[in-house]
Amino acid sequence: MQDQEFFIAIAQIAVTLAGFSGLVVAIRGAPPAAWHPRDIWSLSWMFGTSLGALFLALLPRTLAFFHLGVDLVWTVASLVMCGFTIAFGVAMTLSSGRLTRRGHGPRVGYFPVAATSLFLLCGVLSGLAGVGVFPQMRIGFFVLGLIACLLVSTLSLVVFLVVLARTAGS
Repeated sequence: MQDQEFFIAIAQIAVTLAGFSGLVVAIRGAPPAAWHPRDIWSLSWMFGTSLGALFLALLPRTLAFFHLGVDLVWTVASLVMCGFTIAFGVAMTLSSGRLTRRGHGPRVGYFPVAATSLFLLCGVLSGLAGVGVFPQMRIGFFVLGLIACLLVSTLSLVVFLVVLARTAGS
C-alpha cells in the first residue's frame, strides 16, 4: 500500500489531538453540569473529527488486509469518507441549530459555517471520486478529508481553549 507511513502519521496526530482534548477536559475542573452547551458542542467537534481521522486513516490499510484490489480499497475508503464527513457535518449543523434556537448562539461566529462547509465539500468530493467521477483524484480527496478532520479538530480545540481562557479571566 502506497504512503502507508503517511496514514500512520495522520492516525498518530489524530490520537494526540484526541488525547490532548481529553486532558483539557480533565483539567478544566468544572463538573459537566456547569458546562455551557456550546462547550459540549465544541467537544463533539474535537473528538468526532479526531477519532474520525484516526479510523479513516487506518481504513485503507485495513481494507488492504482483505486482499482487495487497490481500486476497490480506494473506492470503499472514499465512500466511507463521504459518508462520515457528510453525516457528521449534517449532525453538527442540526445540533448547532438547536443550540442557537435555545439561545446558545455560536461563540465564534464563523466556525460552525466554515467547519460544516469544509466537511460537506470534502464529503461531496470524496463521494464523487468514489463513484468514479474523479477516479484519478480519489486518494487526493481522501487525504483532503483527513486533513479537514485534523484541521477542524485543531480549530475546535483552539476555540475551546480561547473561550475557556475568556471565561476564567472574567
